[in-house]
Amino acid sequence: MRKLKKLLVYLTVMALFVSTGLTALAAPAVGEDYTFEDLADYVDYFFEEVIKRQDVWGMGDGESLDPKDVPEGQAFVSQSYIDALEEKARELWAVGDGGEESVEAFNASENKDARQALYQELKSRAEALESNIRTGTRPSFLDSLYKKSETAWALVDKLSGSYGDAEDPDSQAKNVHVIWPEEDETVDDEFINNMNSMIPAGHYWILGEDWMYFWQSTEAMDWVYDTLTEGDKKLNEAEDTGSWDALDGLGALLDRACERTREMRSFLETHLYPRPEPENPQITVQEETHGEKSGKTQEEAAPEKKANQVKGSDGKILISTLDGVYAAHRVDGIAVVTEKVQAEAAAGLQGTGSRLSLYTSDVSEKNELLQVMEEAAGMLGAKTAGAVLVDLYAIEGGRVSAVRNMQAPMRMVIELPQSMVEAGRTFSILVPDGRGGVLELVDLDQDPSTITVDTMLFGMWTIIYR
Repeated sequence: MRKLKKLLVYLTVMALFVSTGLTALAAPAVGEDYTFEDLADYVDYFFEEVIKRQDVWGMGDGESLDPKDVPEGQAFVSQSYIDALEEKARELWAVGDGGEESVEAFNASENKDARQALYQELKSRAEALESNIRTGTRPSFLDSLYKKSETAWALVDKLSGSYGDAEDPDSQAKNVHVIWPEEDETVDDEFINNMNSMIPAGHYWILGEDWMYFWQSTEAMDWVYDTLTEGDKKLNEAEDTGSWDALDGLGALLDRACERTREMRSFLETHLYPRPEPENPQITVQEETHGEKSGKTQEEAAPEKKANQVKGSDGKILISTLDGVYAAHRVDGIAVVTEKVQAEAAAGLQGTGSRLSLYTSDVSEKNELLQVMEEAAGMLGAKTAGAVLVDLYAIEGGRVSAVRNMQAPMRMVIELPQSMVEAGRTFSILVPDGRGGVLELVDLDQDPSTITVDTMLFGMWTIIYR
């Protein structure tokens, strides 16, 4: 009788959480006499084996009975089926609670018809319960996607709350003034100091092309906003339809959006004037020198490399002929060697007030396109050594547009880090051709530490070697 009482407590608590790997046994047979013992075993089977052992979740009023709303693999059934079976089971449990005399009276021959009627009612309700058990399909990874999305949006909100265009009515911060120097103006110390003196206290200014890079370069803030908005849309559609395949790869995209938001904040804080305190200040490194301690930052410990110049094995330094934002650190430098006037003509620029600007940045190893390029390199008998983004923009007045078609190739040189250069290796560049294929840009120089290419294509440049 104690076992039946424990079952009653169990049903009251309804701790029915899911586990789907178990298969229930067959319901025990009930003899023609319909004894209390047979009926008790029959009821035990449904509450112990069907509900408890398979952890069937009883869904009450107001709870969804749609499999897409229930965790993947979770068995569930409407609580009404459990309640209906429990209602009849209580009649049997009351007999057991009455002790041995109550059980003997229940098993008396003159009560056989009543026992049979109780069994038929129990059987009907038990079978209805069992046949209506369903299994949830909501994948376990969904919660992690929501967490990634929330984290990314929090980073974006923090960034937009810290810095925003002073002229944009939708900006939260309204503290960044975008400055486009005149063609004959040079951004030198005098220019910077003058601008700093004109900016209101607590405000910043930034060069227009740096501001455009922050928003419109490859995987910059426009991309982050679009990615997060599209991600939320996919999550909502998946929740509505129960179609989870559309979420494939979303986790990696959300991770990339987080990473790019942090990178773009760092970029912005290093291109604003006056320089704001960075989100993560440099940690001071204490170095021992002849028994004395001197505080040096990590930034001071190593001289800054200029990313818009390359140095060949012969020591000759080439400085890029194009201005822009050179933020690729996976290589030691990138330089355009085609004369500025020739490059602008090849891009179709005409008239005063128009110029080209080059933007470079690193490519995350998690970038999905990099995996495609690795496969393409393998088909060419080569291996990849990383990738950089190389984007060319035309700036005409206040309008910025990406250059997609050059009328003539532009020569560029990449300086490779020493860790990448090994005897016997030959390097080249793989770049998407815009038609679903890739184009290999062959190295035109004999210097093992640089790659020189003539190109009319920009975007993600993957460095390969054989």
